[in-house]
Amino acid sequence: MALLADLTRATDPRLRAQARDLAAALVIPAARRAGPSRPGGSARLGPVRDGGVDLDIDATVERLGEHPELRAEDLRWRGWRRPGRAVVLVVDASGSVTGPPLATAVITAAALAARTGPGDQLAVVAFWSKAVVLRHIRDVGPVSTAVDRVLALRGGDTTDLEGGLRAALAQMAEASVARRDVVLLSDGMANEGGDPLPIAAAAAAMGVPLHVLALAPEAESLDACRALAGAGGGRMAELGRPSAAADAVVDILGR
Repeated sequence: MALLADLTRATDPRLRAQARDLAAALVIPAARRAGPSRPGGSARLGPVRDGGVDLDIDATVERLGEHPELRAEDLRWRGWRRPGRAVVLVVDASGSVTGPPLATAVITAAALAARTGPGDQLAVVAFWSKAVVLRHIRDVGPVSTAVDRVLALRGGDTTDLEGGLRAALAQMAEASVARRDVVLLSDGMANEGGDPLPIAAAAAAMGVPLHVLALAPEAESLDACRALAGAGGGRMAELGRPSAAADAVVDILGR
């Protein structure tokens, strides 16, 4: 995956396109295998189009008023429905965004895209000395495009973590669903901008947990990531290798 990530920046445009297509084809199914969402404590029985767990007799009988002979499409079902969820992925694109760090970002984006249902919203923000919205929270296009946009990412040298989190909260302010989470992919270290901890605390105060996927194994970096997750009321998980990204998403957000 790291090799594919590097190949997406090849000089040859045909090779770049082939590498991106192959990367998307590989990481989306892999992310789905990490486990689909399942009904939890907040799930409720409600009308579903098909494949429900119970036939809604009353709603089905009502259809007989319009069509005396019941048809297959007149059957009405009830099934588990969970409330929609908004997630903003914040990608640290400072320094060298190639190899394993880029591969990790791509697989994380794929994991979030794979678990995004019809009622969910997904935004992707990248940051270095500035913050760039790669996918807007209200974007109605295919969520799989988030993978392509991360693959095409070109970052910078310095790290304004506070600015990245501010941009994430601005996206979250436009979310139209109640369940909201921010997922930060970073080493937790900043060398530009203000202190990110008050922004993390502001997210928690808004009822938006800040979860951190730690990219670096050094103690100082892990401590910084724990502090951010603690201030943001979220969870922290270590990412030692790109292949751990999909499971880490499941760990912090649940199935």
